[in-house]
Amino acid sequence: MEVCGSVVTNSKYELFRLKCIYCTIESELKDWELFIVHVKTAHYCEEEDQNPVDTKQDLPAEIYAADTAITYGPDDFFEVIENNNTEDQWLQPDGTDVQYLEDATAWSDPTVDFCEFIPEGNSAENPTGDTTTNMGDDSQNHIPLNTDDDEVDCSDFYMSEDDLAPPRRPGRPPRRKRPGQVFKFKVSFTRSNPRVLHLIHAYREHPCLWNPSDEHYKDDPARNMAYEAIMERMDNKANVLFNLDELKRTLEQLHVQYTLALETKQKGKLVGLAARYFAKCDYLSVAPTVTPKDAEEDDDLTVIKLNFKEENLVTSAFIETYANYPGLYNNELSDFGSVEARASAYRKMAKEFQPVVKCNETDIYIAVNKLRRWLYDAMRRLKSKELIQKCSKQEVQYLRMCSFLPAKGSESQVLYCDYCEKRFHGDYNLRVHIFKAHQLGDLPYLCNLCPRRFDRQVDMDRHKLRSHFERKLKCQYCEKTFAVDNDLKVHTLIHTGERPHVCDICGKTFRLKLLLDHHVNGVHLNIRPYSCDMCSKTFRKKFELANHIKGHLNIRDKKCEYCEATFYDHSSLSRHRRSHREGMSY
Repeated sequence: MEVCGSVVTNSKYELFRLKCIYCTIESELKDWELFIVHVKTAHYCEEEDQNPVDTKQDLPAEIYAADTAITYGPDDFFEVIENNNTEDQWLQPDGTDVQYLEDATAWSDPTVDFCEFIPEGNSAENPTGDTTTNMGDDSQNHIPLNTDDDEVDCSDFYMSEDDLAPPRRPGRPPRRKRPGQVFKFKVSFTRSNPRVLHLIHAYREHPCLWNPSDEHYKDDPARNMAYEAIMERMDNKANVLFNLDELKRTLEQLHVQYTLALETKQKGKLVGLAARYFAKCDYLSVAPTVTPKDAEEDDDLTVIKLNFKEENLVTSAFIETYANYPGLYNNELSDFGSVEARASAYRKMAKEFQPVVKCNETDIYIAVNKLRRWLYDAMRRLKSKELIQKCSKQEVQYLRMCSFLPAKGSESQVLYCDYCEKRFHGDYNLRVHIFKAHQLGDLPYLCNLCPRRFDRQVDMDRHKLRSHFERKLKCQYCEKTFAVDNDLKVHTLIHTGERPHVCDICGKTFRLKLLLDHHVNGVHLNIRPYSCDMCSKTFRKKFELANHIKGHLNIRDKKCEYCEATFYDHSSLSRHRRSHREGMSY
């Protein structure tokens, strides 16, 4: 059986309840039958294996025991919970809860929603809920180091087996469309996740997305309908909300996991949960092969290009320079939580790194985050047994150079606001909060080509493409060029005449969702959030208020190229230009 719920308890282990992992439904233990009915009717994913795979025959004894610990039937499960008052049979010998063992690949990705995996019993004194890997004391006999070089000696590494255990991140809860809904998850064959089963079954029902011989494989309308059907099913059955781009990335992860599992099976080493998930994805054998993308592939906008696959001056020099600033990684130092001290350290580090790469403090911050992400991911790949790419010999060498960094933990990068005590992961997130909530300081992301600042890296990168780089995307209908793909798509709608966004109230159509929102809020709901401080007028849009204030201050910065007339706003100038064109045509 797959896990369908969690057993939650209070801090004194006096009260126990069942909680659905898909939604907010809870029930008493004595009402477990109703709980099972809820899961089967609302979220159940039917097992359709006619010839189930025997995946335990080659497993070591201790791994087999851990695997069978979560395969009780409903009666056995509740008998264990209700009749056992002395020792919790759901714990490993070291006290680890089987249900919350993390997948080695899932938690190393910073985009993963960690709140999905946090047990509700964490207290303020122990917010991390420390876990250990699913091993006995002799676990190293069963998990060889996952490297390309079998002779690499890793005995002097600074991280212990316990350090490698993924933490339960408290963090702030993500935005929810409805209570309990998950916005995205990472597909992995090494961690039991019923939502992956829902995705596998939903994907199998639409061969036009994965079977090249299907008659609708290249039919875009049919494929879009299939994507919509999968998103609807995942929303209704698995309580996962996708947009189109997120769904495509998740399906690509499914193909990658299948490819890695196939390679492991060809070596005769595919066992356990990975083998069961692989068997359920047998229909993907006819799909085009999707290979894992190189995690170290740099974006063109990245100034400090770190490459951990081969020895290079930039990566080596950056690690050595970073080691000289313990205030950025050692949370025991007094200035670790100071925003000003950290910002100053980034500036000093950028100046020190100038002979190697010309950069600013934002480039240093981005490179530091990339280094830490690679480090913790590589440590898990080093200890991993299956379905994860091996560490190269050079990566192991860089791991040794990074021994000054602390083991990954939920508190290793937590910073607190000095004004409201809110907690943040990453000092740039804290700086954005201070700027927006307390109107202090500047936005953190500084363009290295001009003085503009931004609150998100994606906005800074988009600005660079639009303002400082060559526009390589050309419109197929005219001579205009663009730097951002989305800008080209929006421009193309002018030529095609498409207006896909329709007002549900009056039927008026718009090219952009933003224009539709302005129309609904301003015309139908009469929402005018922007008010003038000099008079009683209100406006729907911020730029309308700005132009109105120009009228109060008599700022006429819009000038006609045919005469000396000046105007406050662009719309007035456009109306004036039409009078010139009408006169010329007459």
